[in-house]
Amino acid sequence: MPATDEDIIRDLLHRYTDQVRPPASIAAEVAARQRRRDRRRVATLAASGAAVGTAAGLIAVVPGHSSPAPGQKPPEIRLTADQRILYHLSSAAARQQQGQGRYAVMSTEGTDVTDTSVIDSRTGNMWSYQRGTDGTPSGKSYSRRYSPTAAQFAAMPTGRAALRAALIAEWKSATKPAPHPVRVNGSKGSVTLVPRPVIVSDDDMVFQQASYMLWNPLVGSALRSALYKVLAAVPGVTVNPSAHDSMGRAAVEISRTDDSGLPGGKSDKITYATYENPATGATLESTITYPPGSDVVTPQDPHGNHTVVDTTVYLSTTWANAVPADPYGG
Repeated sequence: MPATDEDIIRDLLHRYTDQVRPPASIAAEVAARQRRRDRRRVATLAASGAAVGTAAGLIAVVPGHSSPAPGQKPPEIRLTADQRILYHLSSAAARQQQGQGRYAVMSTEGTDVTDTSVIDSRTGNMWSYQRGTDGTPSGKSYSRRYSPTAAQFAAMPTGRAALRAALIAEWKSATKPAPHPVRVNGSKGSVTLVPRPVIVSDDDMVFQQASYMLWNPLVGSALRSALYKVLAAVPGVTVNPSAHDSMGRAAVEISRTDDSGLPGGKSDKITYATYENPATGATLESTITYPPGSDVVTPQDPHGNHTVVDTTVYLSTTWANAVPADPYGG
């Protein structure tokens, strides 16, 4: 069953307000009010004051109050519609079972290329088979430690504050300038990233790293569930529950335009988006949109005057006990 508003509120109180101890009367009022409310409406609940919202990092609180006086309504916490959708995705992800087998076999499709990636859950090594079209070459490759192992993912914290800190640390330790490589091939030529120093906020790091991890099949249900809750606390996140991916599959689109800037005050507002299966929390598609004037250039556009969208569609994920042969006959 999907998480109810009362489930969400209970989770917020227990996970994110460890240092806040509201009076027992407040907790009782929370439950009573939730049972009375129409489940289709935005949830509200009583709280002990602004400190609760600060600790949760997720919900707005009417400040300036402690315990309400007799006959007075308690201060109100209100979840946004986007946050409720992300919590329902979290609940859906938590119910999923991890695939059986050592190797995750993931089929993806990008611009002029189809990939089958085989990730070893024990070592993080990856075999990649590529079928190119429209001038893009076919081939295969092998990468050591491409991904954290399933055990390393399982060891990551699932509490919101600890997981947020871990995501920031992971982003900072990465050597690549962005989680997803830019890959646009074919008749228009290859896209190249021009390295320039940028200003990246903690919220940029959290959203990019979380959305990067969501597609990885080695991420277990507990961590995937926690990632959605972390995303619910990131400012600037936009959620569209009625979206569709480029294949027409129903999806929840989660997007954010980052806060980064370039030297001299130049804007580099890259938009990251991930499209999730509303029933399972699995990733269906991810996109990165580079605006005109960003760090992405092409041979036909050496000054980066046009928008470039890098898209990866996730077609399927299966599990195997041995590394499969090249499915494209290479």
